[in-house]
Amino acid sequence: MGRPADTDSTDTRDRIIQCARERFAAEGFEGTTNRDIADLAHVSSAALYHYFPSKADIYIAVCESIAESFTSVFDQAKNSGPTLEVRLTSLFGEVAILGDTDPSVVGFITGISAVVRKHPEVSRGAETFGQQFRKHIIELIDTSTEKDPILQGATTAAFADLTSSILAGLGRMSARGDQKRHVAAADSFLRLIRGAVRN
Repeated sequence: MGRPADTDSTDTRDRIIQCARERFAAEGFEGTTNRDIADLAHVSSAALYHYFPSKADIYIAVCESIAESFTSVFDQAKNSGPTLEVRLTSLFGEVAILGDTDPSVVGFITGISAVVRKHPEVSRGAETFGQQFRKHIIELIDTSTEKDPILQGATTAAFADLTSSILAGLGRMSARGDQKRHVAAADSFLRLIRGAVRN
């Protein structure tokens, strides 16, 4: 009872995750109920529990879904050119576009660390996202050319952490609706990168 038909089960699950992401981004983990998500996704409570036994399970699924969606963002950056400068420029551009077109992704990501502190039961999802994101950045750097002037002796891991921290800060600006500051800060970082390459 309440079990969705197999024919649309993937669509239903994806819709629940999408709606959950929007609610979590707007209201936070504590401000979102399973009933809110079910209503927004147009499913019954029984159907929601068929897919996800708890709110924590829904949150973890959203983390994993966002981690997967960032694969295409990093693929675009990698395919933009072989040099690290070109790839970073593309990556920051893709993230800015994402902030404009789907602010719920950015809003959700910027809230992850606060949610994990209060609700360690969702840490598996946060770790999945963090590990995937870091892996993508490291791969972006490691497979690039002309990276030595940018790294300036720093390890790939350290520069990946720096890049990730900057992107997180930019995400917080976007989540607050401060897109102009996001663009200006990203441009400043990329100017430093271009300056390192030219020197």
